[in-house]
Amino acid sequence: MQDEKFKKALDFVLLSEGGYVNNPNDFGGETNFGITKTVYDMYRRSKNLPLQSVKNITSVEIEEIYYKKYYLASGADKISDEKLGLIHFDTAVNMGIARARSFLTLSQGNIEKYLKLRREKYIEFAQSNSSQKVFLKGWLNRLSRLENFIKQNY
Repeated sequence: MQDEKFKKALDFVLLSEGGYVNNPNDFGGETNFGITKTVYDMYRRSKNLPLQSVKNITSVEIEEIYYKKYYLASGADKISDEKLGLIHFDTAVNMGIARARSFLTLSQGNIEKYLKLRREKYIEFAQSNSSQKVFLKGWLNRLSRLENFIKQNY
């Protein structure tokens, strides 16, 4: 089903999205491996499967959700530059597909501009809502890891 570009990108995303979290300040709510309970419930319903805790998500479900809901839905699969494709996919996962598409358009595919837009948006989130300040360091660290991953793997 998935190609090697996706698998490489997913490997990076899962470095940042591993484990169960239920932080009351996180707008995504209860998540496991970066998959929110809401997204997981929608996925399970679409498969006519009984709902269950996101704590019980399987690796097969994680891969399918990321592939269909974020990689394909964001258009990352259509980006020929693998570095930009990874950045776009990771942004879709972390900030939503609409924002990732906006960054892609505004940056005109320029990686440095795209990363700058993402960094600025993180800072804006933290400045505009005090409950989000707690996440700023982690968001910026994720961006640094992404930049390092690209340098080391492409």
